[in-house]
Amino acid sequence: MNAPSFILGLLLLAGASAAVANPATCTPVAEQAWIRAAPPGATALAGYAVLRNPCAKPFVVTDVSSSDFAMGMIHETIVEKGVSRMRHAKSLPLPARGALKFEPGGKHMMLMHPRRVLKEGDKVRLVLKLADGQKINIDAVVRRDAPTKP
Repeated sequence: MNAPSFILGLLLLAGASAAVANPATCTPVAEQAWIRAAPPGATALAGYAVLRNPCAKPFVVTDVSSSDFAMGMIHETIVEKGVSRMRHAKSLPLPARGALKFEPGGKHMMLMHPRRVLKEGDKVRLVLKLADGQKINIDAVVRRDAPTKP
């Protein structure tokens, strides 16, 4: 075996070892993220998005935060005895190769006490936390109505 072939073989082997030691992390992605515009002085706003999981493993969403809000929570709307209510959800499943929809009248991100006045068209960074410690950054746009589906 000549020296260049031997060195190339070592480099390929080293690269393969590194790939096994540090496999690429599969991460869910957010689409159509938006926050419903509210009048100035509103203390709570709702965020929506579609979270898609291209991965072979499921995830669990446990929290939402944003530097633009004092507090964030994951909520779901439930109907009890004909009355619609919001309930704090400690976690929401995101199935393998599936989706989790945050939408009006259903699951949503409740964003409490804005730290600045948000106007239509403003962008807000939301961070979803997963049970495995991963964080998903979402750039949401403040809008009056839901974006049209592509």
